[in-house]
Amino acid sequence: MLSSSRFSFSSDPLNLDWHHADPPLVWRQDPIVARVGDFVVVAGGGCDFGDEPLAVEIYDLKTRAWRFCDSMPGNIRDSPASSWLSIAVAAEKLIVAEKSSGQMHSFDPETNSWCGPFDLRIGEAKSIIDYSIGCSNNSLIVVALCRIKNVERVKIWRGVGDEFECEEIGEMPLEYVAKLKSDSLGECNSINVRVGGNIVYVYSDMWNVEEVVACELWAAVGVGGGA
Repeated sequence: MLSSSRFSFSSDPLNLDWHHADPPLVWRQDPIVARVGDFVVVAGGGCDFGDEPLAVEIYDLKTRAWRFCDSMPGNIRDSPASSWLSIAVAAEKLIVAEKSSGQMHSFDPETNSWCGPFDLRIGEAKSIIDYSIGCSNNSLIVVALCRIKNVERVKIWRGVGDEFECEEIGEMPLEYVAKLKSDSLGECNSINVRVGGNIVYVYSDMWNVEEVVACELWAAVGVGGGA
């Protein structure tokens, strides 16, 4: 829990044991927050007058102290809030992707350094209108909302190698894509994902859509889904 007055966190699965600390020095609205190894990274969302909107602070879980590090790359200056970005943690690094373009950067809290930009190498990129990323078994998972011949489709890729070459591993059945559409608009413009183990949960950003679609990643390259 992050507020202007304190930072509270729990490391146990049942959230019975809580620790409280001072808040970050930069007050933020809608920042990225992620645990990467022994660090909690808080990035972007700076909103106070004079604050750097791309500022990055790290909370060290061992020393229980905050520190500043390199700001987020300037080429994502127009989208520093979490609502415009999708994040994942893989190989002890934070990966940040712009939802509209799929362009990614990675951050290493050990060296306080950013790398990128990296472009997701997906053959159907021109049809993609929204990207989301996650991590399963230390592999990058990309879930994208596509519009092909005026039909919304949701596809899943697995990122391979340092160049993020992507291989398609599945597609959501159209009857499940329909569950992500707004009844009032009749379409889906944006999605988000959460990954737990080998299950990918896909849901819509729209306020009046309550369905969540679950997709199981099989040990090989197959997928299965349900709602």
